[in-house]
Amino acid sequence: MNKKISLGITVGLMALAAAVTFIITYNFSLNVFNSKVRSVSEREVIYAKLSEMDKYVRANFISDIDEDTLTNCIMSGYASGLNDRYAQYYSAEEYAQQTQKESGVSIGLGFNWDKEESGYVKITSVMANSSADRAGLVAGDVITAVNNTDVIAYENGYDEAVSLFNCDEGTKVRLHIKRLNDEGISEFFPVEVVSEKTEIISVTGRLIDNIAYIKITTFNEKTPEQFGTMLNRLISDGAEMAVFDVRDNLGGLTSSLQSTLDCILGDCDVVTAYYRNSTETVIHTTEAEQIKMPMVVLVNGNTASCSELFAFALRDEANAQIVGTQSFGKGVMQKTHKLTGGAAIKITVATLRTKNSGDYNGIGIKPNFEVALPSDIDLSTLSEDDQLLYDNQLVKAVEVVSTIR
Repeated sequence: MNKKISLGITVGLMALAAAVTFIITYNFSLNVFNSKVRSVSEREVIYAKLSEMDKYVRANFISDIDEDTLTNCIMSGYASGLNDRYAQYYSAEEYAQQTQKESGVSIGLGFNWDKEESGYVKITSVMANSSADRAGLVAGDVITAVNNTDVIAYENGYDEAVSLFNCDEGTKVRLHIKRLNDEGISEFFPVEVVSEKTEIISVTGRLIDNIAYIKITTFNEKTPEQFGTMLNRLISDGAEMAVFDVRDNLGGLTSSLQSTLDCILGDCDVVTAYYRNSTETVIHTTEAEQIKMPMVVLVNGNTASCSELFAFALRDEANAQIVGTQSFGKGVMQKTHKLTGGAAIKITVATLRTKNSGDYNGIGIKPNFEVALPSDIDLSTLSEDDQLLYDNQLVKAVEVVSTIR
């Protein structure tokens, strides 16, 4: 039996529904409004505290204030207060330097350095094809004087001397070098180096029998091209297997990683990012053909970020074996936002996972073959022949890749 509802009851129900909708909407809007008010109020308290402190300091501080330094410290403090170990504030100058570094091109004298126990400057590495390289400088050289002034004689010693290395393109710097000869006797000589643009060589390689050994030190804008050229050359020279070395590779650009993997893998989703409110594939390879050959990836405790993703991707998609020690475990992604005036803020925005990695942040990659280096081995000092004698991780990688079928 059909029951008819009177017009009066219908109108009443409609009015009740409207009232309930209004109440729900009102309460929701009120909650949103209250949360906004609290947020604004909290910010006002912070700004009021900062303003109060600033007024007091400017009225009573005995010294002059360096406004740039003060601003940078305030902004850096904000980044530190996020409790994000990877958050960082860059001044305009620092951000420009970081961007240049990521571009794969360096402007400078062409060497890295550290402080020697005596207070002088020790060259730790020299960039290939740089001014320093052409001048004949090598790792281990000690700089005793800069621009004809003894390093220790500068008012601020070492710090003032090395500040002269950060100079404009085209600037000439005169260095006095101390070097031990083959008999262990110190030799002294001057060299002149010029600040210039130099492409950072992030990929090196060679054939070990029929194995392509390729080392990647970072992922910058130049890495994919260097990697593709090296891989193709070694395959043309007869490589039938590959060992990829990402030990001490702290990462770099995800765009560079994607293009590098494009040289190896077929069409696949490699890395997924889990943001605050969404999920997105951030690395997808697009090459039609995957390189079919046995592969091993070398990792250690300083293998982090993009280099970990590189190892995971080759393990997931190309059945690569992992040799070395547990990697760093950086399974999160940062985004750098440029601010007004050229400064920038970098914060963590997502966690990362590959097909089979799971959540590896703080955990890293566990190698299929755990091999530790002797504590007294410095790989950077070994010749190619000595690596095959003393680098037991590389020796194991060569052994493993030769047995993969």
